[in-house]
Amino acid sequence: MSTVPARIGRYEVLAELGRGGMGAVYKARDPVLDRLVAVKRLSAEVLAEPGMRERFLREARSAARLQHPNIVTVHEFGEADGVPFIAMELLEGDNLADAVDAGRLPDLASRLGVVVQLCDALHYAHGHGVIHRDVKPSNVAILPSGAVKIVDFGIAFLEGGTLATRTGMLLGTPAYMAPEQFTGGTVDARVDMWSLGVILYELVAGRRPFEGDTVLALIYQIVHQPPPPLVELAPGTPARLVAAVARALEKDPRRRFPDLEAMGRELRAVQDALPTLVSVVPPAIGGVRVERDVLPVRRAARAVSVPEGAAPPPPAAATAGPHLSAHTPITLQSGFVDGGVFGEARRVQVVAISPDDAVLAAGGTDGSIRLWDMASRTKIATLRNREHLRTGHGSVTTALVFSDDGALLVSGHLDGAIYLWEVATGLEVDVKLSHEGAIGGLAIPPGNAVLISAGADATLKFWELPALCQGEPRRTLRRQPDAATCMCLCRGGKGVVTGHANRVVRVHDTESFRLVATLHGARAPVSVVACSEDGERLVVGARDGAVGIFDLTTRQALGWHREHSRGVTSALFLPDGRRVASVAMDATVVIWDPAEPDVPVILQGASDESFASLQLTRDGRRLLAASADGRFHLWGLTG
Repeated sequence: MSTVPARIGRYEVLAELGRGGMGAVYKARDPVLDRLVAVKRLSAEVLAEPGMRERFLREARSAARLQHPNIVTVHEFGEADGVPFIAMELLEGDNLADAVDAGRLPDLASRLGVVVQLCDALHYAHGHGVIHRDVKPSNVAILPSGAVKIVDFGIAFLEGGTLATRTGMLLGTPAYMAPEQFTGGTVDARVDMWSLGVILYELVAGRRPFEGDTVLALIYQIVHQPPPPLVELAPGTPARLVAAVARALEKDPRRRFPDLEAMGRELRAVQDALPTLVSVVPPAIGGVRVERDVLPVRRAARAVSVPEGAAPPPPAAATAGPHLSAHTPITLQSGFVDGGVFGEARRVQVVAISPDDAVLAAGGTDGSIRLWDMASRTKIATLRNREHLRTGHGSVTTALVFSDDGALLVSGHLDGAIYLWEVATGLEVDVKLSHEGAIGGLAIPPGNAVLISAGADATLKFWELPALCQGEPRRTLRRQPDAATCMCLCRGGKGVVTGHANRVVRVHDTESFRLVATLHGARAPVSVVACSEDGERLVVGARDGAVGIFDLTTRQALGWHREHSRGVTSALFLPDGRRVASVAMDATVVIWDPAEPDVPVILQGASDESFASLQLTRDGRRLLAASADGRFHLWGLTG
C-alpha cells in the first residue's frame, strides 16, 4: 500500500489523483498563492535508474517554457527530500475518451474543434523544440468550458521517446504510435501528427484505425496494413476530411502534412464547410427552428438548500443534481413557454445580446464570433480577428460584451487577447489589448467611457474606451489576490464585481477604482457572478455546482443551493429580481427561488443539449440558453 505524503516541497498534499509507471500525481494546495495544483513526483523505482533524474528535470524545463492556452501550465519544478517533482495547473473536466462517452462532443464540428486546438498546441510545442510522442485521448483534457488542454509534456517524451525498456515493458502507447517509432526510422514532430490522425479517425469512426489481439499484431497492422476505409465505417463523412485523415496516417512521414499548422488549417476548412443552420439533434427536432406544443418544464422532487447566511455543504453531503426521472412535468403555472431552437453546428462558449435585443453574438472555441439576427433567427456575419485571419484559427472566446449603445462589441479570449469590433461594419478596431492569462470577464458601464477587463493574471484593468477607439490603449490597473474567473457590473454600473479562483468575490468602484467590498462563502473557485436589475443582489456560481445569493448592501449571504452536479457556467436573475436561472453544461436550466429552495423549476432541453451560457433579453421577455454544440434554445417568460 503506497502512502500519500503530507507535503511535497511547499505544497500541502490533499489526495492522490493517479499512479503510473513514472510515479504518482497528487492534488495539492499552494499555501503561498492559495491555489490548488497538481504535483507529479517520480517513483523510487524510476529515480533509481541512471540518468532518470536529470532527464526528468530537463524535460520539465522544456515543458515549463510552453506557454500556450491549450497546453497544461507548469508552475514549478524542483526537488523535495531528494525526489524531483513538477507542480502544474490542476485541470477540471474529463479526458477526451470520457468526454466522448459522456456525450460532450455530440457532433462532427465539435470533434473537429478538439483536433484543431490540438494541432495548434502541438505546432506551438514543435516550434519550441518539444515533441510530445505520447499523444492519446487520456493525455487530452476537455475542460468544463469546452477548451482543450494537452498534458504530460516532457514526461510523455520520456515514456514514448524510445522502444527501449526499463523493466521489460514496452514504453509509450502502441495504438497511437507512428510506424517509424517501431521500424527505427527518423522520429520527429511528425509522430505527433500521426497520433492526431489516429485520434481523428477514432472520433469520426468510433474505433481506432489499427487493432490487434496482441501488441505484435497491432504493430504489424500499423507498419504494414492500411486502415479500414473511413467512408465504410462512417458513411457521409466529407471527402475532404477523409483525405485529411488519410494524409495524416501516411506510413511515409514525408507524405504527411508539412506541419501541424497545415493540418489544422485543412481541418478548419472542413469545419467551415459543414452545413450551417442545421440542428444537430435527433430528426424529430430537425431544422433551423423548433416549435413544441408540450413544454418540457419540470419541478425537481428534492433539492439541497442551505439556511440563510450559511455556506453550502461539501459535495459529498449534498444530494446529487436533479433526479429528472422523478420529476413531475408542469405545463401550467410554470411561467415559461418554449420558443424553439435555432443555430448551427459550431461550438459555442459564450453569448451576448445587444442592448436593443436585435443581435445575438456567439463566441466559439475557434475564436470566431458569429452574429445572429434575433428576429429572423438567421446568421448575419462571422467576425474573425487578425490572428484568426493570419493563421486560420484563433483562441477560445471566453467573454463578450456590447457597449451601452450597441455600436461596439468586445471579445476576450483564452490566450488573454481582447478585440474590439464595430457592429455595423463587422470591422476590427485597430488596437491591441491583452492580459497575461485568460480573460475572465468584460464589462462596459453606462456612458461608454470605460472598458473593464479581468484576467487570469490576477489583474483588473480599466481602459479608456474613447481612446481605445482611436487606437490608444490607455488604462488603470488594479492587481488582485488571485486569478479573476468572472465579472459583472452592479449598482447601475457604479460597481464591478469579480469572482476569483481563491473562492473570493470582490467589488470595486468603477470611478475611483478602489476596492469597496469582499464577499466570502464559496467552497470552490467562483465561476459566475451576476447582479440583479436593481443592483442590490448578487448571484454567485461555483465550480462545485453551488449557487449562492448575496445582499450587496449588507454583504451577507442570503442562502446557498446546490442543484448542479457540475461546475456552474452561467447564471442570471430573472426580471422579478428574485428567481435565479443557472446552467452547468448539461441539458437543464435550473430556476431557483430562494423563497422555495426545495422546489426549483427545471427547463428541460433535448437530451444531447449541453447548455453553456445564458442571456436574458433586455425587455425581460425571453430567456436564451446557448448549447455548446451551437444551438440556441429560447423560452418566453409569461409571469
